Amino acid sequence: MKKLLALVLSLAMMLSLAAVGTASAEGEVVNVMYGGGTPETMDPALNSASTGSNTIRLAFCGLMGTQVKDGVALTNQPEMAESYTVSDDGLVYTFTLREGLKWSDGSDFFASDFVKSWNRAIDPALGADYAYLFDVIARKDDGTLDVVADDEARTLTVTLPNPCAYFLELCGFTTFYPVKVELADNEGAWAINPETYIGTGPFRMTKYAVDDVASFEKNPYYWNAENVHLGGVNAYLAEDSVAILAAYESDAVSFIESMDPAEFERLNATYPGELVMGAQLGTYYVLFNCHKDLSPEGKTLTVQEQSKARYALGLMINRQDEVDYVTMGGEEPATGFFPSNLSDGYNSNVREAEGYGTWYTGTSEPSEENPVYTKDMVEGIKILMDLGYSYTGSIEGGDIMFTDVPAFEFSFNQNATNSAIVQYIQEQWNSVGINAVINTEAWATLQIKLGNGDAEASRMGWVADFNDVVNFLEIFISKSGNNYPRLGQDYGDYTKYTDITKDAGLGAYWGENGDQTWAEAYDALVDQVKGETDPATRAAIAAKAEQVLMATGCVQPLHYYVNPYMAKPNVKNLAVLPTGDVVWNYVEIQ
Repeated sequence: MKKLLALVLSLAMMLSLAAVGTASAEGEVVNVMYGGGTPETMDPALNSASTGSNTIRLAFCGLMGTQVKDGVALTNQPEMAESYTVSDDGLVYTFTLREGLKWSDGSDFFASDFVKSWNRAIDPALGADYAYLFDVIARKDDGTLDVVADDEARTLTVTLPNPCAYFLELCGFTTFYPVKVELADNEGAWAINPETYIGTGPFRMTKYAVDDVASFEKNPYYWNAENVHLGGVNAYLAEDSVAILAAYESDAVSFIESMDPAEFERLNATYPGELVMGAQLGTYYVLFNCHKDLSPEGKTLTVQEQSKARYALGLMINRQDEVDYVTMGGEEPATGFFPSNLSDGYNSNVREAEGYGTWYTGTSEPSEENPVYTKDMVEGIKILMDLGYSYTGSIEGGDIMFTDVPAFEFSFNQNATNSAIVQYIQEQWNSVGINAVINTEAWATLQIKLGNGDAEASRMGWVADFNDVVNFLEIFISKSGNNYPRLGQDYGDYTKYTDITKDAGLGAYWGENGDQTWAEAYDALVDQVKGETDPATRAAIAAKAEQVLMATGCVQPLHYYVNPYMAKPNVKNLAVLPTGDVVWNYVEIQ
């Protein structure tokens, strides 16, 4: 409590100093807390976390972006581009950049800076998680992107191998933001140094302190600086939900995104209109490392059988109770990996479209065999029985306890919501004898651990970078840095694999018949989704790819996100998008 009080007092003092000392004539300095703690990286090409993304967006921008007019957010608007044209076949995009563009240090910006930045992002030496996003752009013979800049004419010509309906949205995504390549190292040290963190966005960095704050002042060289009313933004890198809420209630910060769901009722009553349950295209899920061996003692399960075991574990979770009594923010129980209101270019909401599978359909319905269990739980229990796991009790008696399901480490980054969800899941599993050993990690540390393959299970969430199914499918392609279950990958730093599971990621265990490699069973389908021009055919392929993914049991969706956030009433023209993007460019403090 002393630590919490010190934080709140410190923030309050900083707020008063900011108002007196650093607020420019242009406007006020606003203090915000996204939650999630210190980002693993602040490099636009390396970041893959929403908290990092929203901080990066303060200092950088791309060809396309979001504008806010009269409180209405207009997405996919020309940002650094003044205009663009698209060839009749949809393969060639020609962008004309705005005249007089500059970096935040005042130096001239050229169209060729995009070429250098994008080729840096795909360089294997950089190792960017999102490098695969550039696969929508054709390659030259030397392996570089087919992107041609004419600095004198201020044009950037991009050639695609196939039409891409979401290409303009990618041009507004952080991975596609240009960086000053000559200042950028591959480790990300440049991105926490105000002297080298040079961007093109509405603000520029003045300070970065790990586990403390990333501070920004208005960038006078931003192309639309005359419409930026804030003098700066202080993004505090806190992870403690209690401290974050205390800072908001003490008026030390004006915007927060991380709260304990148990506080929602009180907050609505105390601060009418300030707590917003924003729409969000995202899925919260449990993931399992495919190299973890879940065979019962004295038995050996095949990789395909272990997929069934993982799926059974997912059936044990009552998703309706989870959203009603744990998250309590209006979330929707998940029936598949794609969230509600996600588009496939043919259907505006794939979860309501024909051809898409559904899972966990009996998540809250009492079983006819014994109402102590849900229908899903009984299905999961029977799967484990059929696989040969030992147990005591019976379904009829309501006292089933499995005795030889191997314990596994369940890692998560701690905040109030994650803690409540993980505790609930643990209780659900414990009720049938399944033991998950909880391991709390800082978010930056957990990302590294997951990226290296050294995690057995974890909670995870994915929020759309753009509204298309491919954004959710690409997470799990073989070469994705966000493919934490290691499907199509080797075991990485994980050391607890067995002879059965050591090649689970790379072997031919996947697909409808369990005899394809992940590249054959899944990557090939995602490639088809990306290249297919017929909308109905594309939708059918996307549905099949989701079914292949769900059959692994490595991904167990729990619910579809909403985005609870609080903003002070005097914060005007703030845009919080369904992708999780928070746009401060046009905010006014009244």
